[in-house]
Amino acid sequence: MKPCCLKLLAVLAGLLFYGNMIAEEAPSVEKGRQLFNSTEFAGAVSGKSCSSCHPGGSGLQFAWQNPYLAAQVNNCILGPLRGKPLDEESSGMQSMLLYIRSLKK
Repeated sequence: MKPCCLKLLAVLAGLLFYGNMIAEEAPSVEKGRQLFNSTEFAGAVSGKSCSSCHPGGSGLQFAWQNPYLAAQVNNCILGPLRGKPLDEESSGMQSMLLYIRSLKK
């Protein structure tokens, strides 16, 4: 393959990789609220959302103190929601953590 074609392929691969990173929505409390109320969050198939068990965030007022909060969110995704666990660094997980921490009293 010609050197110019290799350079072009490298540039295109870089754009695809970084384009996907840029396209991912920045974490926010509002996005976390939407995910918390979504019955499709993390590929859930149970028809439930986080708000099914925690309406209005009930029972989560002190969850912000939990050093394993992301792991607990994934436990709920795997259990009651019957979804797929999220990468703890993903925008979705970070948004969920921001929302749950916004519920603190």
